[in-house]
Amino acid sequence: MKRNDAKRDAGASPRSRAPFWQGPLLALVSLAVFFGLTEGLLALFGVESRLRREDPFVGFVEGMPLFVEERQPDGRVMRVTAPNKRGFFNFQEFPREKAPGTVRIFCLGGSTTYGRPYDDRTSFAGWLRELLPAADPTGRWEVVNAGGISYASYRVAKLMEELAAYQPDAFVIYTGHNEFLEERTYGELRDRFGPLEPVVARLARTRTWAAMSGLLTRLRPAPERTEDARTLLPEHVEAKLDHSAGLELYERDDRLRERILAHFELSLERMVAIAGAAGALPVLVVPESSLEDFSPFKSQHTTGLDDDERQRSLELLAAAQEAAGREDWPDALALLDQALDLDPRHAELHYRRGRALLALGRTAEAESAFARARDEDVCPLRALSSIQEIVGRTGRRLGVPLIDYCDLLRRRLAERSLPPIPGAEQFLDHVHPTIESHRDLALALIDELTARGLVTPSPSWGPEIVAQVAARVQAAIDPAEHARALANLALTLSWSGKQEDSRRLAFQALESGSEDPTVLMMVARHHAIQGDADRATDYFDRAVRANPQSPVVRLQYGLFLSGTHQTEAATAQFFLASLLWPDNPKAHEHLAFALLRRGRPRLAYWSLREATRLGPGDHRLAERLAALRRELGPEFDREEPPEIAVTHYPSGFPRTISQVRRDASGREIPDGIRTEWHPGGELGSYAEFERGKPLQPTVDSEAETVGAGDSSSSARAGGVTIATQLVHQPQQHRIRPPEAILHFVLSTASR
Repeated sequence: MKRNDAKRDAGASPRSRAPFWQGPLLALVSLAVFFGLTEGLLALFGVESRLRREDPFVGFVEGMPLFVEERQPDGRVMRVTAPNKRGFFNFQEFPREKAPGTVRIFCLGGSTTYGRPYDDRTSFAGWLRELLPAADPTGRWEVVNAGGISYASYRVAKLMEELAAYQPDAFVIYTGHNEFLEERTYGELRDRFGPLEPVVARLARTRTWAAMSGLLTRLRPAPERTEDARTLLPEHVEAKLDHSAGLELYERDDRLRERILAHFELSLERMVAIAGAAGALPVLVVPESSLEDFSPFKSQHTTGLDDDERQRSLELLAAAQEAAGREDWPDALALLDQALDLDPRHAELHYRRGRALLALGRTAEAESAFARARDEDVCPLRALSSIQEIVGRTGRRLGVPLIDYCDLLRRRLAERSLPPIPGAEQFLDHVHPTIESHRDLALALIDELTARGLVTPSPSWGPEIVAQVAARVQAAIDPAEHARALANLALTLSWSGKQEDSRRLAFQALESGSEDPTVLMMVARHHAIQGDADRATDYFDRAVRANPQSPVVRLQYGLFLSGTHQTEAATAQFFLASLLWPDNPKAHEHLAFALLRRGRPRLAYWSLREATRLGPGDHRLAERLAALRRELGPEFDREEPPEIAVTHYPSGFPRTISQVRRDASGREIPDGIRTEWHPGGELGSYAEFERGKPLQPTVDSEAETVGAGDSSSSARAGGVTIATQLVHQPQQHRIRPPEAILHFVLSTASR
């Protein structure tokens, strides 16, 4: 029987047996046909993908819309930026009802769209507003800058849901730099779908998924329908960098990065879908950043290296930097290649290799190294290469207009015979373009809008008209205002450890001739970093005179004085800062630790307690407060904090600030710090008291005498002599911290 069966099989026609792959293929084709028919049927019934209605993976705590209605004196109803949004958005306004023939364009994205470090006026949206009427005088144009500081793509998509109701004609979308700012867990994907997560992400785009989700929601018991398993984010951005840990919160997590990239692509599709539903043209811009002149925020060794290998990597990096300092670029490159063979994912190694390659004239290789450095940055605050690819791929796949800003900037550099690698020529920092680069993007957008039929350029449109508009925009710029903006940016970069970039911007701001306190303070900080204490003191003094009531200047001055062991003067600056900025935990924290260094635990206690109250998540402060409470004894905690007695000059600046309390007889006695200030903001005198008795100079925890010279002779602190003496006490008013704030207006631009 077996032999006959074999003969029968051998003689069988090839058509009598189907290849093994036909069965699975037929099943897949049938499934695809069924899915296609289902999608078509659901479309007929008006079922839309969830993408037009909501983000499948991130939800938001609802708040006010970006724009609210406001009636003008002439009776017109305008939409204006809501007051509670103006810390993140430019003030904008436009009519509720769009006039016939008007083209209304919304520009969306993060701080680049906003126009940071400046504002809307020199952003690409501001340039569009100025250039469009010059290009096409027959049209009526409304350009609304809806760029939100620190806004990631999922927040931009959420905002578009609101803007879609405001009669848009076009959306310009520049996003991709802020995708890693906020904490996202993607718990729903991980917990519910596990390895099927990528499939679920794709299905979320379909009408079938929307219908199934809606059906399951209706079938669930009522209590479950109120739950939202998505990551819920607050109305305002809470960036990880805003926490005290800062960069420490960032660690390499390739799985999370892939989820964020998938979510970014989904968000772009949402935006295109929302624009399409509103009948508006979406224009995607491929984001670019500084490569040549901005090193990674945080580098991390390659996973799997042992301690010796990590140490060897750092030694090779140090040796390479030493060789670069000698301009021995071949040696630097050889050392960096050795290090990267050992530690291929260390971002700083790639960046330094890019610098060496560029110095050797190997431009294309240098650009690749700079891009790799950006992509390996563990704190990715610049759009990754993969994000740029997603924007380009999404635009081409969905057939929407696409501006390749990366290519545009490279062409501009090539026109000037410069290496085509974006850097300080086109960016003020890591992601924010120069005013000229914003203008270039606006011109490219006008070309695209022309190609799409929204703009009809006049015969006179050309470089001469552009130059006239540029001259008008430049003439409207306030140099002092822009200098202050650069200084604030320098402060942010300094805080994140980017001292080289911060110094460049601080001295660029100083070139304007501005006596803005933030500019002077930042120059002072960089002189201090360079070890030039005399020049640092001079610039801090100038900053104080420029604005005596700037708490940021006071904090920075105090830190400088602490570093030079002028502890009485430092403590006085922190004391004033804690009153100028009473809701800032850092001001109270610095004051507390300055007093602890002076050996004043009793005086430090109240400031440390206030710092802990204002920063409840800082476990370090809580532990130090608990230890101090144990040291002082439980009965001390039952005492009331001292009152703050303040007298003022006619200008509103404090003349004297004292911590006081009343004794058993009701007599007021000094108990804590007492300072006197000159009208220009300089410190006049400093003293410490305990229940009415002056305290003697102390020795700090490092066994260095502090304060002894201050009271026995004199000590330099901001160009004044500090003597521990009591001064005449004019009429006072009392403020009991922390229930009230000082009754004078803070007029500092640094806040």
